[in-house]
Amino acid sequence: MAAVALRSLTLAALLALLGAACTGGESDSPATGPTGTSTPTSPATTGAATTGTAPGVPVELITIFDGDTLLVSLDGVEEEVRLLGINTPEREECFSSEARQATSSLVAAGPLTIEAAGERDQFERLLGYAYADGALVNQALIEGGYALALQSDHPRRAEFLAAEDEAYSAGAGLWAAGACGAPSPAALALVDIEPDPPGPDEDDLNGEWVLLANEGTETADLTGWVLRDESSQNRYRFPDGFLLDAGEAVAVHTGEGGDGPADLYWDADGPVWNNGGDAALLLDPAGNVAARLRYSG
Repeated sequence: MAAVALRSLTLAALLALLGAACTGGESDSPATGPTGTSTPTSPATTGAATTGTAPGVPVELITIFDGDTLLVSLDGVEEEVRLLGINTPEREECFSSEARQATSSLVAAGPLTIEAAGERDQFERLLGYAYADGALVNQALIEGGYALALQSDHPRRAEFLAAEDEAYSAGAGLWAAGACGAPSPAALALVDIEPDPPGPDEDDLNGEWVLLANEGTETADLTGWVLRDESSQNRYRFPDGFLLDAGEAVAVHTGEGGDGPADLYWDADGPVWNNGGDAALLLDPAGNVAARLRYSG
């Protein structure tokens, strides 16, 4: 890997070539899931006309770490690039290999350029948009159901969120009911969320909560179920043997407390849900997205 000094020089070179840089940042932090299933297909190129020209500077692809992270060479210097505004499944998660393969297919379509955001993430990865033969890779991954759209502030945020809504409605990729295996028959829904209680967030963690309802006719066993945010960093695993009766609801509070039939406690060290916007995802034991609740600040 290049030294920090070389990274800084590379970023300076990128900004000089790009002129006006965009801004943004990433974290690596009611609707129910689609009822149909789909077979992963090769993603379509989109987001820019495939003219062979695109914003940014030319780079040479060295390797693909996962669906949203590339290692490239810029003027002979290695740079790790985090695709701006999206989050693909982590390596150990369901659909991670499909996302990585989709990214590989997209970047193989033609000349690769990176449009830098002018900053790095907490892991010193360069943030930016990737274009292959003029097509925007970040957005194509969302449209194919290979990535979530993050609510972090960047110029294409509205486009990316709209693309995710369409992919979700179509049951594309990871949004398919059986994307990770046989889906649970439980009819669970995320029906409400309080991401921003009054006062400083750290002072009232239990004022931050997500409400989960059993809309089915049978008692649901939540053993193995997971509640997570869009970043993948925050995950809550339901207690083994927790039962939610038909027609009942349970609030999952961010802070500490004693679990009961209507209230569960995450015991998180700090706030989980971003005040500016986030997505709550409910995963069944196989890893399928059984429910999704997105909000904007």
